Amino acid sequence: SNPSVWVLNNLFCAGLAPSLSIVVTSPLDVIKAQMQTPKASGTSSILKIARAIARKEGVSGLYSGLRVSVLREASLNVIRLGLFDPMMSIIHPGYQDMGSVKDTGLPPLYKRAVCAGMCGGFGSFLANPVELVKSRLQSDAGAAGHGVKHNYKGGFDAIRRILEVEGFPALWKGAGVFAVRNAIGSATNLSTFTALKAYGLRFCKDAWYLDTVCGFVSGFATTCVMCPADLVKTRLQNQPVDSATGRGKSYANFVDAVVKIFRSEGG
Repeated sequence: SNPSVWVLNNLFCAGLAPSLSIVVTSPLDVIKAQMQTPKASGTSSILKIARAIARKEGVSGLYSGLRVSVLREASLNVIRLGLFDPMMSIIHPGYQDMGSVKDTGLPPLYKRAVCAGMCGGFGSFLANPVELVKSRLQSDAGAAGHGVKHNYKGGFDAIRRILEVEGFPALWKGAGVFAVRNAIGSATNLSTFTALKAYGLRFCKDAWYLDTVCGFVSGFATTCVMCPADLVKTRLQNQPVDSATGRGKSYANFVDAVVKIFRSEGG
């Protein structure tokens, strides 16, 4: 097949699939963002936050920042997932996709982890402005907003006000921890998924149900690994900002955030 068409098909599917999935998972993503804010941490349950948001804004409140979330998933995963197979085919001769592992063998764990980590880190850095806006919109949702209330009217208003108050570099606030978060997450996710699928292909044909089971298990493992970095990212991106300097008032950087969270809330 034409290599260019193969790469473009990978990029298209990698951007489309996660964008559709976020429509289903957006309410949980909004609730997660609320629970990770300082005042809510350890004090509010999933149902309590969901009821508070629904009571204030209705069901639509659980989909706060949905359009930005869709854009974030597309911009992040078109790189994170879309470039995985093409990059793997370069570092592991003969590999094309999971359907080819019967002939070439599953690439070694270190190759899968390095390739996935690079794709995840690079995609995260490019998508950070959208991730920043998404995080702030979701933390603002309803009366349950426990963090700083930015009161943005939407995605474009958020970007305009960030540029006015905090400056252009602020769009990459938390970019380092976001890149590390997704590099680790992608390495875990794609390494686990490919290993599980290669094992599953020994017993059954490649089918949607095999992808679903492997995706569920690898997604659970990924969430466990990424959770600490995800919490720190949310805190860095949603802290109060000094309007004069554009710097955060609560945390100076990633290390400072980790130390303060550990001291005030435990490990």
